[in-house]
Amino acid sequence: MNRSEQILDAAEQCMRLKGFHQTSIQNIASQADVSIGLIYKYYKNKDAIIEALVTNVVQRMIALLNADFERIAHAGGVTHSVQDIVPPEVEHSIVLLMEVSSEATRNERIRQIMNDAWLVLKNNFIAQEQALNPALKADVINTRLHIISLVIDGMIIRRCMKQRDVPDGFMPFFDAITRDINQHDMA
Repeated sequence: MNRSEQILDAAEQCMRLKGFHQTSIQNIASQADVSIGLIYKYYKNKDAIIEALVTNVVQRMIALLNADFERIAHAGGVTHSVQDIVPPEVEHSIVLLMEVSSEATRNERIRQIMNDAWLVLKNNFIAQEQALNPALKADVINTRLHIISLVIDGMIIRRCMKQRDVPDGFMPFFDAITRDINQHDMA
């Protein structure tokens, strides 16, 4: 692992433990076991670290989602568990992005970083869906993604932040909604 990766890994660990606001350059330096000066050699400021961290997280999510996308698609689009909707590794990344997103309400640069990250994830999702379902239009896929994102974000908030499990009856309900959307798209 090179120094830049070491710093980003430390930043991710700090943010997971302390949150965005409680993570300082000093915390990152301590976690990475490097000097503050070395951090500034690689990154101009905390926003630059965040930008690189978000880029890494998004690339990691794309790799995980692309690997999982085909598995779920070949299962007929029917999900059997919450882990089918959001694999644990992806959920872990979404939680970190949610933490960073909290700063986007106050920091224009972070807002832009998060918007750019969302566009990369959205475009990847549309490309994957179109590869599997060439007849689907991008606007239909975008609507699906919007609905799925709302469900996923809600599940993660409920499970991770409120410490509540997803109710047992959720998966059949989610599958019914998915079938309805798919049937509507085919009409």
